Amino acid sequence: MKRIVTLLLAAGLVLGAAAGSQAADIKAKGLWEFTWELGTPSFEKHTGQDTFGARQRLRTQIDVVASESLKGVMFFEIGDQNWGSSKDGASLGTDGKMVKVRYSYVDWVIPQTDAMVRMGLQNFSLPGFVSSSPILGGGSADGAGITLSGQFNENVGASLFWLRAENDNRTGGYGIDETNPYSDAMDFIGLTVPLTFDGVKVTPWAMVGMIGRDSLDTDKDAISQKGGLIPIQADISPDALKDRHNTAWWVGVASELTYFDPFRIAVDAAYGSVDMGSYKTLDGRTIRDFDVKRAGWFASILGEYKMDYFTPGILFWYASGDDSNAYNGSERMPSIEGSWTASSYGFDDNYGRDSSDMIGLTNDGTMGVYLQAKDISFVEDLTHIFRVGFVKGTNNTEMAQYVGTPYAGDYRALSNNNLYLTTADKAWEVNFDTQYKIYQDLTLCVELGWINLDLDKKVWGLDSDEYRDNAFRGAVTLQYAF
Repeated sequence: MKRIVTLLLAAGLVLGAAAGSQAADIKAKGLWEFTWELGTPSFEKHTGQDTFGARQRLRTQIDVVASESLKGVMFFEIGDQNWGSSKDGASLGTDGKMVKVRYSYVDWVIPQTDAMVRMGLQNFSLPGFVSSSPILGGGSADGAGITLSGQFNENVGASLFWLRAENDNRTGGYGIDETNPYSDAMDFIGLTVPLTFDGVKVTPWAMVGMIGRDSLDTDKDAISQKGGLIPIQADISPDALKDRHNTAWWVGVASELTYFDPFRIAVDAAYGSVDMGSYKTLDGRTIRDFDVKRAGWFASILGEYKMDYFTPGILFWYASGDDSNAYNGSERMPSIEGSWTASSYGFDDNYGRDSSDMIGLTNDGTMGVYLQAKDISFVEDLTHIFRVGFVKGTNNTEMAQYVGTPYAGDYRALSNNNLYLTTADKAWEVNFDTQYKIYQDLTLCVELGWINLDLDKKVWGLDSDEYRDNAFRGAVTLQYAF
């Protein structure tokens, strides 16, 4: 009798699991991307980098929907696979190990409320109407954590998140304190409050961070973050930084005015500060304090006017730069994983991804103005974007002696891919990008870009043979979305 009861219970569990799995609605979507590109890989000459590349990437998202109140999401990525590269599984014989998990989270609604919880690997981009956030935004702003969001009424909402950016990623290199792993975490807590009214959207936001001393010198991700969070030449070893945990904070606002349609005006602004303490260092024969602090701001405005065949616009921004004192901290805005989308070659608005961000992923230490005409369309399914831009540095020229070079060496490796431009340096950029819908789900994109970089040779002590004045890029991308 006991065996019969046990079998019945087991059968009930199996049938219950089957019924539960049948109740879930599974949906899949994604895209294949193939990119062929010819371009200048760096402003530095004689790097030995390839000027031509071909690569592909597959992204697939699977939604497991139980109800309107509960679903799970898995986002897989295969690639980038650089054609001919054995480590990418794209050389002769293929069969590489390139499957990665980008997102893996569960959405669920708190019972008896409209508040939704998202927990797991997800995107944590801060708000922006002019551009993606230069502090934390774009595709690189993915991480692990929890987001709680909801609407108070039709006009006011809120979103609270916790992002664990780094933890237990020590590599055991020089200066890493292996005996005290509790100081290698990097956490951020943020709050956004979207306000929506007739023709007006305003989203104030704030974020605080706790940065462990040993979280800045670990894996490749933290190396990138280090360049955005601390001053140039700062020593982050345990011998220098006595405080194991340090603070960071940002406040900002993103806003959009469409009340006077077809006019559109967007304004984004933010201020941020990171304080990692200070230490004594030798400057020649003098012992001085070196402040491992970074605090700065940016403001940007975009104006557009939508017309029948295109939308002209003008973008302007200003971001604070370093003063002439390298020992009193940095006056540039700190960033974590930024994405400034002012252009498709100099910055991060590219479609094909490769060899872009030549000026930077963020806008710290620069000012700029871009004239643009987007959504140009005279033929069905064919659109263009045309941009002409001017970028100038806001960092003091005295800082060049501490940087080394504006485009290579130690600083470039630690700078979130940003050029370091002084007030004596400038750059011009031209983009012309085209998208054509071959089918509803198949798009062909052609991107053309040119940048003229004018560095002050006296400030940097450069010879004309050391860097390129001009950089070019041409890319063709075929994207199939399903």
